[in-house]
Amino acid sequence: MLRIFLAIFLSASSYFAFQIYWGEQGVKRDEELAKQIEYQEQINKRLKVRNDALRAQIGDLKRGEDAIEEHVRTELQYIKDGEVFYRIVEK
Repeated sequence: MLRIFLAIFLSASSYFAFQIYWGEQGVKRDEELAKQIEYQEQINKRLKVRNDALRAQIGDLKRGEDAIEEHVRTELQYIKDGEVFYRIVEK
């Protein structure tokens, strides 16, 4: 009788230990979710920095012609009348 009880107890203990560690809601799953959350938070931080920079640029463009002129001159390489443009190419 004691052996049967011990066998049932060990079987149940093994089953529950397996479920706690490797089960659908076990420790392994929690570790995987924690890694996924950390990875997503890193992505979110990078995107927030990018969004803040874009918001600042949009604000500058809305506020005045100086920002528009700077954008056109740097991105599109426009020059004003009477200016001379020098391009320095490093070898």
